[in-house]
Amino acid sequence: MAENRKRPNPLRFPNFKVCKRKATEDKITTLPDDILSTILSQLTFKEAVATSILSRRWRYLWTFHPNLPIRCEDVVLKEDRDDISFRRKSKIHGVHKDKFIQTVNQVLRGRKGRELQEFGIHYPLLESSACHIDLWVAFAIAINVSKLELNFSPYPYLVPTYSNENYSIPLEFFDKAKGMEPYLVQLEHALSIPTSSLNVQNRFKSLRELILKCVDLTDEHFEAILSNCTSLEGLHLHESSRLVNVKHSVPHMKLKCLEIFHCRKLEKVEVFAPNLVSFKYRGSKIHIFVKDAKQLFNLCMCSYTGELEYPWDNSLGLPYIQSRDFIFGQFAAHLSRLEYLMMDVCSFEGKQQFNKLPLFSNLKHLSLTSLNSSHGPCGGMLRCYHTVAFFVEASPFLYRLELHFHIAPSKNPKLRRIAISPHRYLKEVLVSGFFGNELAKDIILSIFNFVIELENIELTTVSLYNLSIRAFRNCGVDIEVVRRCMGQLHQRLPANAQLHFLDDHF
Repeated sequence: MAENRKRPNPLRFPNFKVCKRKATEDKITTLPDDILSTILSQLTFKEAVATSILSRRWRYLWTFHPNLPIRCEDVVLKEDRDDISFRRKSKIHGVHKDKFIQTVNQVLRGRKGRELQEFGIHYPLLESSACHIDLWVAFAIAINVSKLELNFSPYPYLVPTYSNENYSIPLEFFDKAKGMEPYLVQLEHALSIPTSSLNVQNRFKSLRELILKCVDLTDEHFEAILSNCTSLEGLHLHESSRLVNVKHSVPHMKLKCLEIFHCRKLEKVEVFAPNLVSFKYRGSKIHIFVKDAKQLFNLCMCSYTGELEYPWDNSLGLPYIQSRDFIFGQFAAHLSRLEYLMMDVCSFEGKQQFNKLPLFSNLKHLSLTSLNSSHGPCGGMLRCYHTVAFFVEASPFLYRLELHFHIAPSKNPKLRRIAISPHRYLKEVLVSGFFGNELAKDIILSIFNFVIELENIELTTVSLYNLSIRAFRNCGVDIEVVRRCMGQLHQRLPANAQLHFLDDHF
């Protein structure tokens, strides 16, 4: 047994010195404030706030963080966010709303930095909170923010009501001819933010990206934004119920990305953006004119079907757009340049609508969506297959193919195979809304037949057809059917290809 050794007593040995280990120095804390602020800028805003408990030196450093994205989850508990009951809905618009507004005001009061790159509000606020939101937007103007996001969408917290209670930004915020003095006075009085030293005359001169979700704008707003935000590179408008005829006829040289989703009264879009790279639209079939966009490489055009296929009102008296012209007619001049295309298969009426092939000589990424129900119990999936057959022939350099299904078909007709030439460049395939039915399996097997060098195929029961809202899994999915079908696909998998199941079930 090892002998127990005691530490020598310095009182008994006068010449013995006890070596005290020097405390480890916190070298990071000794760095200058500007370097620490740079370090914090690499963290998320929530992570930066958490560093305030490290020491006195760190307590207020987060107030210099260049990004301020304030989200619902920062205030509302997870169990309240996931609960969809009426009781929880009242809390979202009651005590939780008051707490969220108080949190935003406290963060703005405590902020010390003079520059702000990103400012975002993510909470289902309504017009009733306009007195607070107006001040927050005025703050963004005063601080020369680069990215502003007002996300008042009920997703994923509430079911949308499409009411007339959406917040609307005061038009004078974008009009240099109109004064902002009342808002600046309130900003100093309510939030103790001095604005006398800030240059607010430029009005969003530094703004690069503007994201507005469930914020009501008028046609005049749209024109004012593009006319006065001359540095704007990205404009994203979701669920604005007052837009009808949006138009900007003067060339906007900086705009690269324009996204318009679910604006239910919109009838016409006309924009002049020579350097536009990406245009994304979801909604009814409307008239769209993108002028002189010779750099347009990314296009997303997904239309509604059924009673929402066309705008609610036809106040402009325009003729209805036919399905074959919604994409292939209105964007005919851009098709040969596209590298990414996302579309609903209802816009494809067969290869007879085209005069020559190939049309998509630069297309590398194709994403097709289908609601199924809009074309009968299985018509959406069959049309999806015919669309794939056309695009594979018309896109010799296609690299990635995505198929997004929304509703499980009630029938499983036998797939009539189409002769498709071998494709050498297609490497990746994703199928979402995969239900394991025979028709879906046959479509995937047909892809195995014409793809020569397939590398990856991904399957998920979650529907990814519309990422502007929360992705969801169809309640009609039979897990055992899906599991059995995936096993059959795995047996027929081409050599060197990998099959990935993205669901947690597997």
